[in-house]
Amino acid sequence: MLESALAATERLFLAAANLLLVAMLAINLVNILSRLVFDLGIIWVFPWTTVMFVWMVFFGFFVVYRRGKDITVDFVVNRLGTAARTAIRIAVDLVVLLLLATILVQAPLLLPRQVGELDLVGIQRYWLAVPFYVSSALIAVQFALDLMRAVGLVQAAAPEAPVAQRGPVE
Repeated sequence: MLESALAATERLFLAAANLLLVAMLAINLVNILSRLVFDLGIIWVFPWTTVMFVWMVFFGFFVVYRRGKDITVDFVVNRLGTAARTAIRIAVDLVVLLLLATILVQAPLLLPRQVGELDLVGIQRYWLAVPFYVSSALIAVQFALDLMRAVGLVQAAAPEAPVAQRGPVE
């Protein structure tokens, strides 16, 4: 249940990041064409592009982690025995959970300090950081789930077969 909710959220965040990218490209194209044809720039394009870029990165933060596209250096760990790999997995989960807890504990203190309307955008500054905190919370849930799997509290989900190995669709 939790795994399927995380997977659904991953798909939602991926769609949001892609829509933000398309919107950035579209408004910048319109701005370029407006400058070319009418010799008139659209003043709000740059601030909105900045906002959308920040949101795209923060929504993508969760997606990148869930898909395992982040950078890991596990050359040494992969050569260790099962018990050592499990111990390192637990230690990494705990360290990352501590880091994410530190970030999330600071959110209620930092968000109220990020006041003031963004010029030409019309939203409060704290809205820039909201996707970051949501992604951080979701990654914390993912790491907590991995920690529970590592210590045997939750059974590991059966991995899906790659599309090429799946049987015919009926």
